[in-house]
Amino acid sequence: PTRRSSDLLKMGNPVIGIMDSKGVLMSDNLDALEAFGMILKYQTEASGVIPQISIVVGECMGMGSFVPVLSDFVIMTKTNSTMFMQSPSVMEGMGGKSTTYADMGGSEHASKTGLAHVLADNEEHAFELARELIGFLPENNLEMPVSEPTDDLNRVDVNLNGFLPEDDVTPIDVDYLITSLADNGKFFEIHKNYSTNIKLGFVRFGGMTAGVIANSGTLNTTGVAKAGEFVNICDAFNIPLVTLTDTAGYERKISEELIGIEKYGAKLIFSFANATVPKLNIIIRNAIGNTYMLMNSKHIGADICYAWPSACIALMDKKSQTDLLGTSPQEYDEISSPYNAAGKGYVDSLIVPSNTRKRIIVALQMLMTKRENKSARKHSSVEF
Repeated sequence: PTRRSSDLLKMGNPVIGIMDSKGVLMSDNLDALEAFGMILKYQTEASGVIPQISIVVGECMGMGSFVPVLSDFVIMTKTNSTMFMQSPSVMEGMGGKSTTYADMGGSEHASKTGLAHVLADNEEHAFELARELIGFLPENNLEMPVSEPTDDLNRVDVNLNGFLPEDDVTPIDVDYLITSLADNGKFFEIHKNYSTNIKLGFVRFGGMTAGVIANSGTLNTTGVAKAGEFVNICDAFNIPLVTLTDTAGYERKISEELIGIEKYGAKLIFSFANATVPKLNIIIRNAIGNTYMLMNSKHIGADICYAWPSACIALMDKKSQTDLLGTSPQEYDEISSPYNAAGKGYVDSLIVPSNTRKRIIVALQMLMTKRENKSARKHSSVEF
Protein backbone atom coordinates (compact mmCIF):
# COMPACT_ATOMS: atom_id res chain seq x y z
CA PRO A 1 0.00 0.00 0.00
CA THR A 2 2.87 2.38 0.76
CA ARG A 3 4.49 2.17 -2.67
CA ARG A 4 1.23 2.14 -4.63
CA SER A 5 -0.18 5.14 -2.76
CA SER A 6 3.05 7.06 -3.30
CA ASP A 7 2.98 6.28 -7.04
CA LEU A 8 -0.61 7.54 -7.36
CA LEU A 9 0.37 10.82 -5.76
CA LYS A 10 3.40 11.19 -8.04
CA MET A 11 1.33 10.53 -11.17
CA GLY A 12 -1.54 12.77 -10.07
CA ASN A 13 -4.19 10.14 -10.75
CA PRO A 14 -7.66 10.22 -9.18
CA VAL A 15 -8.62 7.32 -6.93
CA ILE A 16 -11.94 5.48 -6.93
CA GLY A 17 -12.45 3.03 -4.08
CA ILE A 18 -15.11 0.31 -4.09
CA MET A 19 -16.08 -0.61 -0.52
CA ASP A 20 -17.49 -4.02 0.42
CA SER A 21 -15.70 -5.42 3.46
CA LYS A 22 -16.66 -6.73 6.88
CA GLY A 23 -13.56 -5.14 8.39
CA VAL A 24 -10.37 -6.61 9.84
CA LEU A 25 -9.45 -10.01 11.22
CA MET A 26 -9.29 -9.75 14.98
CA SER A 27 -6.38 -12.18 14.94
CA ASP A 28 -4.26 -9.52 13.18
CA ASN A 29 -4.30 -7.40 16.33
CA LEU A 30 -2.04 -4.32 16.02
CA ASP A 31 -1.03 -5.27 12.49
CA ALA A 32 -4.55 -4.31 11.43
CA LEU A 33 -4.08 -0.85 12.89
CA GLU A 34 -0.74 -0.53 11.08
CA ALA A 35 -2.31 -1.45 7.74
CA PHE A 36 -5.24 0.91 8.09
CA GLY A 37 -2.99 3.62 9.49
CA MET A 38 -0.88 3.56 6.32
CA ILE A 39 -3.94 3.75 4.09
CA LEU A 40 -5.46 6.63 6.03
CA LYS A 41 -2.14 8.48 6.20
CA TYR A 42 -1.77 8.44 2.42
CA GLN A 43 -5.41 9.39 1.97
CA THR A 44 -4.77 12.43 4.12
CA GLU A 45 -1.67 13.38 2.13
CA ALA A 46 -3.70 13.04 -1.06
CA SER A 47 -6.46 15.32 0.22
CA GLY A 48 -6.69 18.30 -2.10
CA VAL A 49 -4.06 16.82 -4.44
CA ILE A 50 -5.99 14.12 -6.30
CA PRO A 51 -9.77 13.57 -6.33
CA GLN A 52 -10.90 10.65 -4.18
CA ILE A 53 -14.28 8.97 -4.70
CA SER A 54 -15.56 6.07 -2.58
CA ILE A 55 -18.38 3.82 -3.77
CA VAL A 56 -19.98 1.87 -0.92
CA VAL A 57 -21.78 -1.14 -2.41
CA GLY A 58 -21.71 -3.47 0.60
CA GLU A 59 -20.69 -3.37 4.23
CA CYS A 60 -18.17 -0.80 5.40
CA MET A 61 -17.66 -0.92 9.13
CA GLY A 62 -15.25 -0.06 11.91
CA MET A 63 -11.91 1.32 10.77
CA GLY A 64 -12.95 0.70 7.18
CA SER A 65 -15.56 3.46 7.48
CA PHE A 66 -12.78 6.04 7.84
CA VAL A 67 -11.71 5.41 4.23
CA PRO A 68 -14.86 6.75 2.51
CA VAL A 69 -15.26 9.57 5.02
CA LEU A 70 -11.74 10.81 4.19
CA SER A 71 -12.65 10.77 0.50
CA ASP A 72 -13.92 13.84 -1.31
CA PHE A 73 -17.16 12.12 -2.37
CA VAL A 74 -19.05 9.08 -1.10
CA ILE A 75 -21.59 7.26 -3.28
CA MET A 76 -23.94 4.79 -1.58
CA THR A 77 -26.72 2.60 -2.96
CA LYS A 78 -30.27 2.75 -1.64
CA THR A 79 -30.12 -0.90 -0.66
CA ASN A 80 -27.35 -3.26 0.50
CA SER A 81 -24.78 -0.55 1.34
CA THR A 82 -24.01 0.21 4.97
CA MET A 83 -21.39 2.30 6.72
CA PHE A 84 -20.98 2.45 10.50
CA MET A 85 -18.40 2.41 13.27
CA GLN A 86 -19.94 -0.10 15.68
CA SER A 87 -22.08 -2.99 14.46
CA PRO A 88 -25.61 -3.63 15.80
CA SER A 89 -24.38 -6.74 17.62
CA VAL A 90 -21.76 -4.70 19.50
CA MET A 91 -24.31 -2.02 20.38
CA GLU A 92 -26.78 -4.63 21.61
CA GLY A 93 -24.07 -6.42 23.61
CA MET A 94 -23.26 -3.14 25.38
CA GLY A 95 -26.85 -2.67 26.46
CA GLY A 96 -28.07 -0.73 23.44
CA LYS A 97 -31.28 -1.28 21.51
CA SER A 98 -31.53 -4.07 18.97
CA THR A 99 -31.29 -2.73 15.42
CA THR A 100 -30.35 -3.76 11.88
CA TYR A 101 -27.35 -2.95 9.71
CA ALA A 102 -29.53 -0.78 7.46
CA ASP A 103 -30.95 1.19 10.39
CA MET A 104 -27.48 1.63 11.89
CA GLY A 105 -25.77 3.03 8.81
CA GLY A 106 -27.69 2.52 5.61
CA SER A 107 -28.63 4.89 2.83
CA GLU A 108 -30.08 7.37 5.34
CA HIS A 109 -26.51 8.66 5.59
CA ALA A 110 -27.53 10.68 2.54
CA SER A 111 -30.28 12.54 4.39
CA LYS A 112 -29.45 12.39 8.11
CA THR A 113 -25.67 12.60 8.55
CA GLY A 114 -24.48 13.93 5.19
CA LEU A 115 -21.74 11.26 5.06
CA ALA A 116 -23.06 10.11 1.68
CA HIS A 117 -22.81 12.77 -1.02
CA VAL A 118 -24.67 10.88 -3.76
CA LEU A 119 -27.35 8.17 -3.53
CA ALA A 120 -27.62 5.55 -6.30
CA ASP A 121 -30.48 3.17 -7.11
CA ASN A 122 -28.19 0.14 -7.37
CA GLU A 123 -24.56 -0.87 -7.97
CA GLU A 124 -24.69 -0.29 -11.72
CA HIS A 125 -26.17 3.16 -11.19
CA ALA A 126 -23.46 3.92 -8.60
CA PHE A 127 -20.72 3.20 -11.15
CA GLU A 128 -22.49 5.37 -13.74
CA LEU A 129 -22.70 8.25 -11.27
CA ALA A 130 -19.00 7.86 -10.41
CA ARG A 131 -18.08 8.12 -14.10
CA GLU A 132 -20.28 11.19 -14.48
CA LEU A 133 -18.87 12.84 -11.37
CA ILE A 134 -15.23 12.28 -12.28
CA GLY A 135 -15.97 13.88 -15.66
CA PHE A 136 -16.50 17.19 -13.86
CA LEU A 137 -13.23 16.92 -11.92
CA PRO A 138 -9.61 17.53 -12.93
CA GLU A 139 -6.97 14.80 -12.78
CA ASN A 140 -5.27 16.62 -9.92
CA ASN A 141 -4.87 20.02 -8.26
CA LEU A 142 -2.52 21.30 -10.99
CA GLU A 143 -5.14 21.08 -13.71
CA MET A 144 -8.28 23.06 -14.43
CA PRO A 145 -11.36 21.14 -15.64
CA VAL A 146 -12.19 22.72 -19.00
CA SER A 147 -13.68 21.03 -22.06
CA GLU A 148 -14.98 22.11 -25.46
CA PRO A 149 -18.33 23.90 -25.12
CA THR A 150 -21.31 21.89 -26.33
CA ASP A 151 -24.00 24.52 -25.79
CA ASP A 152 -24.64 27.98 -27.26
CA LEU A 153 -22.55 30.50 -25.34
CA ASN A 154 -25.08 33.24 -26.14
CA ARG A 155 -28.18 31.29 -25.18
CA VAL A 156 -30.75 33.29 -23.19
CA ASP A 157 -33.84 32.27 -21.25
CA VAL A 158 -36.57 34.90 -21.47
CA ASN A 159 -38.57 32.97 -18.87
CA LEU A 160 -36.15 34.27 -16.23
CA ASN A 161 -37.43 37.81 -16.76
CA GLY A 162 -40.72 36.77 -15.12
CA PHE A 163 -39.21 34.01 -13.01
CA LEU A 164 -39.57 35.48 -9.51
CA PRO A 165 -42.82 34.98 -7.54
CA GLU A 166 -44.96 38.08 -6.96
CA ASP A 167 -44.20 38.04 -3.22
CA ASP A 168 -40.74 37.88 -1.65
CA VAL A 169 -41.50 34.85 0.55
CA THR A 170 -42.50 32.07 -1.84
CA PRO A 171 -39.40 29.92 -2.54
CA ILE A 172 -38.02 30.21 -6.03
CA ASP A 173 -37.53 27.16 -8.24
CA VAL A 174 -33.80 26.74 -7.69
CA ASP A 175 -33.59 23.58 -9.83
CA TYR A 176 -35.03 25.39 -12.83
CA LEU A 177 -32.73 28.35 -12.31
CA ILE A 178 -29.57 26.22 -12.22
CA THR A 179 -30.46 24.01 -15.18
CA SER A 180 -31.52 27.06 -17.18
CA LEU A 181 -28.05 28.57 -16.78
CA ALA A 182 -25.93 25.40 -17.15
CA ASP A 183 -24.59 23.93 -20.38
CA ASN A 184 -27.25 21.62 -21.83
CA GLY A 185 -29.23 21.96 -18.60
CA LYS A 186 -26.93 19.47 -16.87
CA PHE A 187 -26.59 19.73 -13.09
CA PHE A 188 -24.77 17.06 -11.03
CA GLU A 189 -26.13 17.66 -7.55
CA ILE A 190 -24.14 16.86 -4.39
CA HIS A 191 -25.93 16.19 -1.09
CA LYS A 192 -29.32 16.27 -2.81
CA ASN A 193 -31.09 14.70 0.17
CA TYR A 194 -29.18 16.51 2.93
CA SER A 195 -30.22 19.94 4.17
CA THR A 196 -32.28 20.87 1.15
CA ASN A 197 -32.38 24.61 1.90
CA ILE A 198 -29.07 24.89 0.03
CA LYS A 199 -28.49 23.23 -3.32
CA LEU A 200 -25.02 22.66 -4.65
CA GLY A 201 -23.20 20.65 -7.26
CA PHE A 202 -21.30 20.79 -10.53
CA VAL A 203 -22.31 22.36 -13.85
CA ARG A 204 -20.47 23.61 -16.93
CA PHE A 205 -20.55 27.13 -18.29
CA GLY A 206 -19.18 27.28 -21.82
CA GLY A 207 -17.31 24.01 -21.18
CA MET A 208 -15.81 25.22 -17.87
CA THR A 209 -16.67 23.17 -14.79
CA ALA A 210 -18.00 25.31 -11.96
CA GLY A 211 -19.32 24.61 -8.51
CA VAL A 212 -22.75 26.13 -7.98
CA ILE A 213 -24.20 26.97 -4.58
CA ALA A 214 -27.78 28.24 -4.56
CA ASN A 215 -30.38 28.91 -1.89
CA SER A 216 -33.84 30.33 -1.48
CA GLY A 217 -35.16 31.35 1.92
CA THR A 218 -33.42 30.87 5.26
CA LEU A 219 -30.19 29.06 6.10
CA ASN A 220 -29.51 26.49 8.80
CA THR A 221 -26.44 24.90 10.35
CA THR A 222 -26.33 21.75 8.23
CA GLY A 223 -26.80 23.71 5.02
CA VAL A 224 -24.01 26.13 5.90
CA ALA A 225 -21.73 23.21 6.87
CA LYS A 226 -22.26 21.34 3.61
CA ALA A 227 -21.65 24.53 1.64
CA GLY A 228 -18.35 25.08 3.45
CA GLU A 229 -17.17 21.56 2.66
CA PHE A 230 -18.08 22.02 -1.00
CA VAL A 231 -16.23 25.35 -1.23
CA ASN A 232 -13.08 23.64 0.10
CA ILE A 233 -13.32 20.88 -2.50
CA CYS A 234 -13.78 23.33 -5.37
CA ASP A 235 -10.92 25.51 -4.15
CA ALA A 236 -8.58 22.52 -3.83
CA PHE A 237 -9.20 21.42 -7.42
CA ASN A 238 -9.26 24.79 -9.23
CA ILE A 239 -13.01 24.76 -9.80
CA PRO A 240 -14.60 28.24 -9.99
CA LEU A 241 -17.44 29.02 -7.60
CA VAL A 242 -20.77 30.55 -8.64
CA THR A 243 -23.34 31.42 -5.98
CA LEU A 244 -26.99 32.19 -6.69
CA THR A 245 -28.14 34.13 -3.65
CA ASP A 246 -31.64 34.44 -2.28
CA THR A 247 -31.27 34.46 1.49
CA ALA A 248 -33.54 36.08 4.07
CA GLY A 249 -31.63 35.16 7.24
CA TYR A 250 -31.28 32.13 9.51
CA GLU A 251 -33.91 29.67 10.64
CA ARG A 252 -35.35 31.07 13.86
CA LYS A 253 -34.89 28.01 16.08
CA ILE A 254 -33.20 27.67 19.46
CA SER A 255 -31.79 24.36 18.24
CA GLU A 256 -29.75 26.20 15.62
CA GLU A 257 -28.09 28.30 18.31
CA LEU A 258 -27.39 25.24 20.45
CA ILE A 259 -25.78 23.41 17.53
CA GLY A 260 -23.52 26.39 16.96
CA ILE A 261 -24.64 28.29 13.87
CA GLU A 262 -21.94 30.87 14.60
CA LYS A 263 -19.22 28.24 14.29
CA TYR A 264 -20.36 26.91 10.93
CA GLY A 265 -21.18 30.36 9.60
CA ALA A 266 -17.64 31.45 10.47
CA LYS A 267 -16.25 28.35 8.75
CA LEU A 268 -18.14 29.18 5.57
CA ILE A 269 -16.84 32.74 5.69
CA PHE A 270 -13.31 31.38 6.11
CA SER A 271 -13.75 28.96 3.21
CA PHE A 272 -14.99 31.63 0.81
CA ALA A 273 -12.48 34.25 1.95
CA ASN A 274 -9.59 31.79 1.74
CA ALA A 275 -10.57 30.36 -1.66
CA THR A 276 -8.30 31.50 -4.48
CA VAL A 277 -10.40 30.21 -7.39
CA PRO A 278 -12.61 32.57 -9.42
CA LYS A 279 -15.63 33.55 -7.30
CA LEU A 280 -18.81 34.94 -8.82
CA ASN A 281 -22.00 35.89 -6.95
CA ILE A 282 -25.40 36.63 -8.48
CA ILE A 283 -28.02 38.12 -6.14
CA ILE A 284 -31.33 36.80 -7.45
CA ARG A 285 -33.83 38.19 -4.97
CA ASN A 286 -33.20 38.68 -1.23
CA ALA A 287 -29.78 39.39 0.28
CA ILE A 288 -30.51 40.11 3.92
CA GLY A 289 -28.16 40.43 6.88
CA ASN A 290 -25.04 38.40 7.47
CA THR A 291 -26.42 35.36 5.64
CA TYR A 292 -26.01 37.47 2.50
CA MET A 293 -22.48 38.37 3.58
CA LEU A 294 -21.37 34.76 4.03
CA MET A 295 -22.87 33.67 0.70
CA ASN A 296 -19.80 34.75 -1.28
CA SER A 297 -20.46 38.49 -1.13
CA LYS A 298 -18.02 41.17 -2.24
CA HIS A 299 -17.50 41.92 1.44
CA ILE A 300 -15.60 38.63 1.93
CA GLY A 301 -13.83 38.51 -1.40
CA ALA A 302 -16.10 37.67 -4.34
CA ASP A 303 -14.33 38.70 -7.55
CA ILE A 304 -17.53 39.78 -9.28
CA CYS A 305 -21.01 40.37 -7.91
CA TYR A 306 -24.06 40.82 -10.13
CA ALA A 307 -27.65 41.51 -9.07
CA TRP A 308 -31.02 41.28 -10.75
CA PRO A 309 -32.76 44.70 -10.85
CA SER A 310 -35.53 43.66 -8.44
CA ALA A 311 -33.11 42.36 -5.76
CA CYS A 312 -33.32 43.52 -2.16
CA ILE A 313 -29.94 44.03 -0.44
CA ALA A 314 -30.13 45.19 3.17
CA LEU A 315 -28.99 44.65 6.74
CA MET A 316 -32.52 43.79 7.91
CA ASP A 317 -35.73 42.62 6.28
CA LYS A 318 -38.42 45.19 5.58
CA LYS A 319 -40.76 44.31 8.44
CA SER A 320 -38.01 44.24 11.06
CA GLN A 321 -36.49 47.53 9.98
CA THR A 322 -39.80 49.36 9.77
CA ASP A 323 -40.98 47.96 13.12
CA LEU A 324 -37.74 48.32 15.08
CA LEU A 325 -36.15 51.40 13.54
CA GLY A 326 -39.20 53.23 12.32
CA THR A 327 -37.97 53.34 8.74
CA SER A 328 -40.77 54.09 6.31
CA PRO A 329 -41.49 51.54 3.57
CA GLN A 330 -40.43 54.05 0.94
CA GLU A 331 -37.13 54.73 2.71
CA TYR A 332 -36.49 51.00 3.05
CA ASP A 333 -37.07 50.43 -0.67
CA GLU A 334 -34.50 53.11 -1.44
CA ILE A 335 -31.94 51.80 1.06
CA SER A 336 -32.32 48.17 -0.05
CA SER A 337 -32.25 48.92 -3.78
CA PRO A 338 -29.53 47.11 -5.73
CA TYR A 339 -28.77 50.46 -7.37
CA ASN A 340 -27.81 51.75 -3.95
CA ALA A 341 -25.50 48.75 -3.40
CA ALA A 342 -24.00 49.24 -6.85
CA GLY A 343 -23.33 52.89 -6.06
CA LYS A 344 -21.30 51.83 -3.02
CA GLY A 345 -19.31 49.27 -5.05
CA TYR A 346 -20.86 46.22 -3.37
CA VAL A 347 -22.45 45.14 -6.68
CA ASP A 348 -20.46 45.38 -9.91
CA SER A 349 -23.39 45.46 -12.29
CA LEU A 350 -27.14 44.98 -12.52
CA ILE A 351 -28.01 42.42 -15.18
CA VAL A 352 -31.10 41.43 -17.12
CA PRO A 353 -32.22 38.04 -15.73
CA SER A 354 -32.51 36.43 -19.17
CA ASN A 355 -28.86 37.30 -19.87
CA THR A 356 -27.52 35.72 -16.66
CA ARG A 357 -25.93 32.73 -18.38
CA LYS A 358 -24.05 34.93 -20.86
CA ARG A 359 -22.79 37.18 -18.10
CA ILE A 360 -21.58 34.22 -16.04
CA ILE A 361 -19.62 32.79 -18.98
CA VAL A 362 -17.99 36.12 -19.80
CA ALA A 363 -17.06 36.67 -16.15
CA LEU A 364 -15.53 33.21 -15.76
CA GLN A 365 -13.56 33.57 -18.99
CA MET A 366 -12.16 36.85 -17.70
CA LEU A 367 -11.27 35.29 -14.33
CA MET A 368 -9.53 32.23 -15.78
CA THR A 369 -6.15 33.95 -15.48
CA LYS A 370 -6.70 34.88 -11.83
CA ARG A 371 -3.68 34.14 -9.63
CA GLU A 372 -3.78 34.50 -5.86
CA ASN A 373 -1.66 32.91 -3.14
CA LYS A 374 -2.87 32.16 0.36
CA SER A 375 -0.82 30.68 3.18
CA ALA A 376 -3.45 28.15 4.33
CA ARG A 377 -2.89 24.60 3.07
CA LYS A 378 -5.55 23.42 0.62
CA HIS A 379 -7.53 20.41 1.84
CA SER A 380 -10.61 19.09 0.18
CA SER A 381 -13.32 17.35 2.17
CA VAL A 382 -11.75 17.37 5.62
CA GLU A 383 -13.06 20.11 7.92
CA PHE A 384 -10.66 22.24 9.96
